[in-house]
Amino acid sequence: MTTTTSPSGPAAGTDRSSSRLGRDGRSRTAVAVVAVLLVAVLGLLGARALRAGGDDPGRAVPQSAGMETALGVRISRVAVVGDGGLVTMSYVVLDVDKASRFQADTKHPPVLRSEARDGFTDRVSVMRQGHINRAGATYYFVYQNTRGALRAGEDVTVEYGGLRLEHVPVL
Repeated sequence: MTTTTSPSGPAAGTDRSSSRLGRDGRSRTAVAVVAVLLVAVLGLLGARALRAGGDDPGRAVPQSAGMETALGVRISRVAVVGDGGLVTMSYVVLDVDKASRFQADTKHPPVLRSEARDGFTDRVSVMRQGHINRAGATYYFVYQNTRGALRAGEDVTVEYGGLRLEHVPVL
């Protein structure tokens, strides 16, 4: 007659715990892989949503040689910020003397006019003045977004002293 015995004692417990540790390690690895994939998918969806909302960094801001020559600045960006209540217009100084005169004209700031509706803003909240400019440096005006006149994803026309720069994308 043959008898079989089942393993018992410390060796049997070690096999079960090492098997359990192996499963736990694989489980942790699987959770980490799923987390990384989830972050990647959410990142792609977020990037797509930003592009759909008009935040297209690949779209160039148009230039106007006439405006640049007259004002000594190149408009580089218009963006709705501050939860939609503010708009920034950034520009690069090309000619220090002309740019200083442009910045000092607090009575006649550039007007940002929506190309999609009748809205516009000319209510500048922050305007750099009285400081030394540097050629190549970027400065900005901060406007109140009067009655939500400007919206991200649309275009604006920048008007100043009879000059116009059309089709500027709003971020």
